[in-house]
Amino acid sequence: MLADVIKRNLKTAQVRTVCVESVDSTNTLARSMINSGDNSLLLIAADMQTGGRGRNGKSFYSENKGSVYMTAVVHPNLSFEDSVGITTASAVAVSRAVESVTGKKTDIKWVNDLYYGGRKVCGILCEAVAEKGSVKSVIIGVGINLAACEFPDELDSIAGTLGCDSSLREVLIAAVADELFSLEFGALGEKILDEYRAKSLVIGKKIDYFINGQKNTATAIGIDGCGGLIVQKDDGTSDVLNSGEISVRLNG
Repeated sequence: MLADVIKRNLKTAQVRTVCVESVDSTNTLARSMINSGDNSLLLIAADMQTGGRGRNGKSFYSENKGSVYMTAVVHPNLSFEDSVGITTASAVAVSRAVESVTGKKTDIKWVNDLYYGGRKVCGILCEAVAEKGSVKSVIIGVGINLAACEFPDELDSIAGTLGCDSSLREVLIAAVADELFSLEFGALGEKILDEYRAKSLVIGKKIDYFINGQKNTATAIGIDGCGGLIVQKDDGTSDVLNSGEISVRLNG
């Protein structure tokens, strides 16, 4: 990991940058640092993770050394109500950074995955640190499959890469961090929502969604002002899905 390249490309001032060869999870390390009293804007980057985590307790394969495994920490001091759009805004920020550095345009699969060429190339995991009834800090973990690599058999038909040279890694890490640090956290603005909708991989498509393990089928028809996914069921009724424990799959 070329820490000096990351620092040289960062445009955001006063960021504490930590680069490690290997860690169980950059998000876990970030939480440990916060719990130890670190209140700085924080960027952690790793060559690989041995225990990468995704949403809903899933693991995130992160052992390809040419890829991006990073966490940015911000301290917005938001109410829980105003924190619901953080993952939506983060997905747009990461997509912007990927395009600016690599020239590759990615799609967003609600709520937090980036796709390129029909395959998942990026996962985002946002975790809140609460204090006195508000969200004191937000830990934003980002994993991007940048260069060509191999995946375990169970991911071979799902995961993909951007197909870029791994020499772009440190520049991309800095660009992602700058985009995340520049976000105005709180209620989602129309610019972010419009961009999220334009990049959506699911709007207009038939999806399966799972609530408490129960499968439901509907058509995704839009994104509401809080980043919720509006779906229309076969009986004509509509519903709004919010992230939480809901999992969405493209149907076919």
